[in-house]
Amino acid sequence: MWKKLTVLASFLVIPSLTASAAVVTVNGQGGSERSALRQALRQAIEQQVGVMVDSRSYVQNYRLINDRIYTQADGYIKSYEILERTKDNGIYKVKVRADVSEQKLSAALGSYAQKKAVVGANMQDPRVGVVAMDQQGTRYAALENAVMEGLGAQGYTRIVDIDQLDKSKQKQLQAAALSGDKSMIKTLTCQFSLDYLVTVSVDKAVGSIADYAPVPGFENLKKANVTVSVRMLNVNNGEVIYAGVFKGKSERRGPNAVNEAIAEAAKGIPEAIGTAALNKAANPEQHLQLIITDNKLGNISEATATLRELSGVGNVFVRSSSFGNMIVDIDFNGTAHDFATVLEGNGWKVLALGAEYIKI
Repeated sequence: MWKKLTVLASFLVIPSLTASAAVVTVNGQGGSERSALRQALRQAIEQQVGVMVDSRSYVQNYRLINDRIYTQADGYIKSYEILERTKDNGIYKVKVRADVSEQKLSAALGSYAQKKAVVGANMQDPRVGVVAMDQQGTRYAALENAVMEGLGAQGYTRIVDIDQLDKSKQKQLQAAALSGDKSMIKTLTCQFSLDYLVTVSVDKAVGSIADYAPVPGFENLKKANVTVSVRMLNVNNGEVIYAGVFKGKSERRGPNAVNEAIAEAAKGIPEAIGTAALNKAANPEQHLQLIITDNKLGNISEATATLRELSGVGNVFVRSSSFGNMIVDIDFNGTAHDFATVLEGNGWKVLALGAEYIKI
């Protein structure tokens, strides 16, 4: 346990990044001079990331860090000069000398790598699904992207494609998540491995005469208000990691009023969901659910006493016991995988393992 705490502590220390000349010369090409220039600037960032990354600390995260940084290339370029520009068969090519802001890049590399490392160590890079829709079953990609942006900024990188479920099942999944129906969630997500689910529910309220009188042209009188409810929960045990409500309204009337209101509501979502998710990952003590079968640990008092003696276990709460099966909530300094290792070390066979879920 001390070894693990030492490793986790090391993630919270910003590693020293090797200093290097920030002026680089790169080439780019594209269908326009602008796209060629942008590719060149991305190449400048990618090249500098490769120079600055300490392979001992970042080799596993290099590709991820690089992808994240160079898509925001403009923010890390202090200045640039186009040395050459050509056009051949419709392809634009540029040669650029760029001055990369090492200070900003260094801070971005350190901060993101730390978050990624903490999520990996404390939560084992969980798979997260995101679905946003209204009561009619309409999906909202912009809201889903906002959630993914917030999670990605905090080191969550395994986003599961929820489109593997058909539209009716997506709607059932969101309803189950909002109602807390754990069995339905597990049934609907059995087609793919999913540890956490983020649901975004859109409640539209459009106030105008256009709602009551379907007269041609009246749709331009619409002015919208929306309420967006966001919830992140553990698929295995139903624990709610985050719940929040965001409101937005359109400033103008018209056919795009609803989209404008949704965009307004979405502004606060990335930071809120990202912060909550990182806080969850940053806490080394996890809330685990243990299912004990066939009276393996005896009666309630015997099971409680046995579990409390295990290394890393804080509190033990027996939630139910029936026909030789017992459901127990465990506060444990580590992941479900760590706890499973402890259990196996004490002679109990692990029958099933998930994010914050173990069955023996």
